[in-house]
Amino acid sequence: MQDDVGNQGAANLLSQLGTIGEAARELAYRLYNICDRKGWAAEGVAYNSLVISWPEISRLAAETEEKIPLQVALF
Repeated sequence: MQDDVGNQGAANLLSQLGTIGEAARELAYRLYNICDRKGWAAEGVAYNSLVISWPEISRLAAETEEKIPLQVALF
């Protein structure tokens, strides 16, 4: 249940990031690699979890965007 809440929160943020969302995923992956090389296992777990969860987060973000009504025009 906690992962579902975390994934939904991350998906909400991802839907707000727009086009820079993919850069956020790449940053998490790079930070994980740095932690792995430096032997910082505890710090790397969060980044690795984010990268592993990214497909689900992306799916949830797409669903979130579909639920938000789009205002076409005022006039």
